[in-house]
Order: sequence, then C-alpha cells, then structure tokens
Amino acid sequence: MLYSLTQSDALATLIDLYPPDAHPGLPFLADLLKQPACRAWYTADADQVTAAIWYLSTGTHAELIDLIVAPSARGLGIGRTILEQSSSALINLGIRTVELEVRESNGAARALYKKTGFVRSGRRRNYYPSESGREDAILMTCDLSENGSL
Repeated sequence: MLYSLTQSDALATLIDLYPPDAHPGLPFLADLLKQPACRAWYTADADQVTAAIWYLSTGTHAELIDLIVAPSARGLGIGRTILEQSSSALINLGIRTVELEVRESNGAARALYKKTGFVRSGRRRNYYPSESGREDAILMTCDLSENGSL
C-alpha cells in the first residue's frame, strides 16, 4: 500500500530507511515537503518501511528526486510497485511527464526505469562524484499520458 508523507512525519517514518551518508539525505528530502510542489510516498510491510519515492512537480511535469528501497526488500519488485503506484497518484494530480537522472553505473535502477516506460533522453557529463573522479548522469523521461501509468 502507498502512504503519503508529510513534513511532520517524514523523518520519524523513514529514519531506518536512509543511511546517514545517503545522498540526497533524509533531512534535505524532508525539508522539500515544505514546498507545495513536493510529493512523497512510502510503502511498508507490517511495521517495516520498504521503500520511499520523492517528486517535485510543476504544471503537468514532475521530476523524480529520489527512490530508495530497503536493502532487505531489494529484488522483490518493491521498486517497481512504488513507481507504478506513485505514477497513478501523479496522474490523478494532473502530471503527464516524469523525468529523472540516474548514475550511469546504477544498472539495476536504469533497468527498472526502462521496464517501467522511461526512455533515455540525455546525459550530464561528469555530474556525480565517484571514487574514480566523476561519473555521468543518464537522463530519462516517461510520458504518463502515453503509458496510462508506469
């Protein structure tokens, strides 16, 4: 089930999901909820939060800011589920396109996004810091009005 996050409950609800060195960090993301353009949801299994997803939107466009799945829940389809359920919620809010950026080295995330209707739309060279220096960001877009949802 998809649960909506508010600024007042984001830190307490997601504290165990985000490691202290996560980027973006949970305090930054929770602060985004002060903006009316921010939408965030999480999923839970019993008492454990399994995933969270964050968007910023304007007009009919949204940017996926962060998607995180608990290490114990990876490979179980939770990432796909939260993407699909949140895209349905976005459609109900009038959103028609979603964009994101992902590290080029994050093959699992890129495969998930491709499976859910995202297509590569560009590249930002040397965007992310990495152990070997810098790493490119791959830009991806999904047209929700074409797909009906993800």
